[in-house]
Amino acid sequence: MDGTLTPPRKKVESEIIKSLKDLSSVAKIGIVTGSGFDYLIQQCQDIWYDIGSVDPSKIVLMPCNGTQVYKWNGKSFKKESSVNMREKMGDKNFNLLMSGILRHQFLYTQVSSDMPLTGHHVSYRESLVNWCPIGRNANDDQRKVFVKHDEENGVRKVLKTLIEKFSKDSGLEDIVFALGGSTSIDIYPTGWDKTYSLKHFEGETCWFVGDKCTDDGNDRTIYEELLGHERSFQTTGPEQTVEIISQIKKSIESLIKEESKK
Repeated sequence: MDGTLTPPRKKVESEIIKSLKDLSSVAKIGIVTGSGFDYLIQQCQDIWYDIGSVDPSKIVLMPCNGTQVYKWNGKSFKKESSVNMREKMGDKNFNLLMSGILRHQFLYTQVSSDMPLTGHHVSYRESLVNWCPIGRNANDDQRKVFVKHDEENGVRKVLKTLIEKFSKDSGLEDIVFALGGSTSIDIYPTGWDKTYSLKHFEGETCWFVGDKCTDDGNDRTIYEELLGHERSFQTTGPEQTVEIISQIKKSIESLIKEESKK
């Protein structure tokens, strides 16, 4: 979502809405994100509420990497299914993981006293944990400072390596750590990455567009899953996403035309 459909922490813009409306004439649209449902709504609701927007019955909302699913019931989006990370891990292991995250957040605070710290550093979203070293209360200027610092020093990659080692040394197994958005680390059970969202489209041909498709990114697994079918695209931001959506629409129209000839 961030960096694909919207600028980081911003609302979706009119060009994206227009391109998604065009796409919805030939396909369903699934929006999968590591963010929670409330944040997804905050950023993307104009896609179906704005004038000339997309028919919401053609949209599937999949927060928390697709481990939660919301569909339109005629009045609003209602949750249809979800899974729970704490239940899967058990209270003891989950609490151990959380204590490790908080311990390393404190370490980061000690060695980064010149960096902004804004609070709300750890967010539990039922099926994943989001760890934001700078804090989710950061304003745009503070985020820019952290992003520049991260790009120059690999802050999140260092923290990711440290918490991975802690988890391994603590006997915590089958936990994935991936860079999410521009300021966070997403943490979830193995298999609960964005490929989970494909379960909701079994038997259907799917395309994917995402921005975090590098080895450490939280789009990597689903990007690779569909790349072999030439249906995965990495984007540099919403402007390029508009171009990719147009390309996908043409591909779908070609498939429909071929099917009609059979």
